[in-house]
Amino acid sequence: MSDVQIALLILGLSIVFLMIIFNWIQLKKIREKQKKAETIQRQRDPLFQNSIREEDQLDNYIVHESSSSNVSIEFLRKNLPSEINLKFESVVSLTLKEPKPARILIELGVADYLTQLRLGLYLRKDEDLWATGEALDDEFLFDQILLTLPLISRKLEVNEEVKDHFLGFIEKIREQLDVNQIWLANEDMVDRANELKDFKSLVNKTILIKVQPKTDSSFHFGAFQDFFNKANIRVFKDFHWYFDPKVDGEKMFKIMNLSRQPLRIESDAFIQGIIFSLDIPTTTNSQNAFSQMIEMINEFCIKLNAVMVDGRNKEIDSSYIPTIKKFVDQIAYEMKNKDLLPGSDQAIKYFG
Repeated sequence: MSDVQIALLILGLSIVFLMIIFNWIQLKKIREKQKKAETIQRQRDPLFQNSIREEDQLDNYIVHESSSSNVSIEFLRKNLPSEINLKFESVVSLTLKEPKPARILIELGVADYLTQLRLGLYLRKDEDLWATGEALDDEFLFDQILLTLPLISRKLEVNEEVKDHFLGFIEKIREQLDVNQIWLANEDMVDRANELKDFKSLVNKTILIKVQPKTDSSFHFGAFQDFFNKANIRVFKDFHWYFDPKVDGEKMFKIMNLSRQPLRIESDAFIQGIIFSLDIPTTTNSQNAFSQMIEMINEFCIKLNAVMVDGRNKEIDSSYIPTIKKFVDQIAYEMKNKDLLPGSDQAIKYFG
C-alpha cells in the first residue's frame, strides 16, 4: 500500500471518528433538553407538588391548615395588649369574617360575664390598637375579640364551674357570630390554675401593722391631726395613703382605722388605734415601700407616744422588723422571677 493510500485511509478514519463524537454530543444535548422538559411538566402536574421550589412554596403554596394556624398563633401572641401575661391567664382569640358593632356583645350580656369571671375583653378592627373599657361604645366596630381569664386572681378561684361558665360564654359568642377560634394560652385552665396555687398563695400577702397608744386610751386629737397633715399623706377613694415622694402619684401604703375602714379625723373622734397596710403584689418597689412605712410608724410612735403591736396587742420588738422585711423581699423576688413585677398593670389586674 502506497503512502497516498495510507494517508487517505487515516483521513477517512479520522472523519468517521469525528462524526461519532459529534453525534454523541448532539444526542446528549437532546436528552438533557428532554429531561428538563419532563421536569417542568412534572412541576405543573398536581401529582408532583412536592417538587415545587422552596421559594414558590413560601410565596404561593402555604395552604396546610395547621401551618397557617401556627403562623397566626405566633403573630397574635406577639401583638397582645401589654397587660396580658400568657403565664397567668387563659386567652382565646375569636376572629370574625366581617366587622360587627360592639352592641352585639352588650346584648349577649358581656358585662355580667366580665364582672362574675373577672374576664378581660379586648376588641380591635383590622390591625388597629386593642380597645377596652371606656374606649368601647355601642357602635365600636371590631373583627377580633380577645377574652382573658386570670388564673391567679385574688377574687376568683378557677375551678370546673368557672371553666364551664367561661366556655359557655365563648360558645354563646360563636352561636351569634361566625368566628374562627384560636386558643393562645392555657386552654386547660383548671389544671394550670392548680399548678399556680402555691405561687398565688405566696404572693397574695398584705403586711398589716397595728399601732395604738402606749399609755392613753386614745390618741390626742391635735397631735394626730397634725401628723396627717403631711404633704405625702393624701386621701384617695376615702382612704389615707402615703404617696412616694420620689414618684408623683404612686401609692405606697394605706392607713386605716382598726375596723379597716377609712380614718375619720374629726375633733370628736375617739381613735384607739390605726393600721398601716402594705399590699405587696400591687405595690411598686414594695421593699422600699416597707422601709418607708416602718420609718413613718417609728416617727408616729415617737410623736404620739404609741407602740406597734401584733394581733394580740403584744408589742412588736424592733428586732422582728428585719424578719418581715426579708419576707417582703422574698415575695418581690419570686414575682420578678416569674416576670410579674410588683405594682405592674398585670399584678394590679390579678390582685387589685
